[in-house]
Amino acid sequence: MSKSKGNANIKLKIENDEEPKKDEETNKIDSVLELNKIYNEDCIPGMKKIPSESVDVIICDPPYNIGKDFGNNSDKQEMDVYLLWCDEWIRECLRILKPNGTMYIYGFSENLAFIRTRITCNVRWLIWHYTNKVTPSLNFWQRTHESILCCYKNKPIFNRDDVREPYTEAFLKNAAGKVRKATKGRFSNGETETTYNAHEGGALPRDVIKVPALAGGAGKKERVNHPTQKPLQLCDTLIKASMNTDAKTLIVVPFVGSGSECVSAKNNQVDYIGFEINNDYVNIANERLLSASASEENKN
Repeated sequence: MSKSKGNANIKLKIENDEEPKKDEETNKIDSVLELNKIYNEDCIPGMKKIPSESVDVIICDPPYNIGKDFGNNSDKQEMDVYLLWCDEWIRECLRILKPNGTMYIYGFSENLAFIRTRITCNVRWLIWHYTNKVTPSLNFWQRTHESILCCYKNKPIFNRDDVREPYTEAFLKNAAGKVRKATKGRFSNGETETTYNAHEGGALPRDVIKVPALAGGAGKKERVNHPTQKPLQLCDTLIKASMNTDAKTLIVVPFVGSGSECVSAKNNQVDYIGFEINNDYVNIANERLLSASASEENKN
């Protein structure tokens, strides 16, 4: 992790006086960086090679600064140093993000709350909820969620029909297809009756994403040697929600780690560029990508 000096309370701005000039042909990123490749380097100088406003989706899974062992001291920083470092990579992410693009940032809410206050673009707070991961030795409230900041500049692409969710049994049994009579009160529809229709694709996507963690039996087949590996199902949800279905999509993964986001991008047939400073994790991610390619070939 690079270290910087300065005031940790300064808000991060999208504008950067020292940012590279915008490339007139932002669709030719591969002339600078090869697409569908993981680069064994720091993401901050790495992203400086990417033209401004050229990336559709950015998925960031940075060190949470909670003392995890990533083979270096990147997860054991003083909070002010950690936040200044976050300023650096977030600034680059916002520079390369398209006006209709989306950036997702994983983290525990305790730290993301500090990061959120330093970002001046639009932000929605999502929750990744799981129920299959606990710490039996912890005599306190068990953590069953992580947070995800959903950041965007203008109106972002959102493919809601591609990420619809199953309806609850209660809705299908008690409400679907039934008429709600006109009511008076806080949520009054006046004299208009409402029919609750079930969409064939499922319910609209909520800001609580329910996906099992890669713990126990649920993650046995997918899990690799990485302390904070994200499930492919979760990555698929974020990518499908925000990818450009009318044109080629480019995804940037600043912290590749186990490679889940890159594998998901490959499975969804979208281009990606990844950065990872730990060579062991680069090897793990590349092995997963090779396995994904082999699985696709076997299907054909």
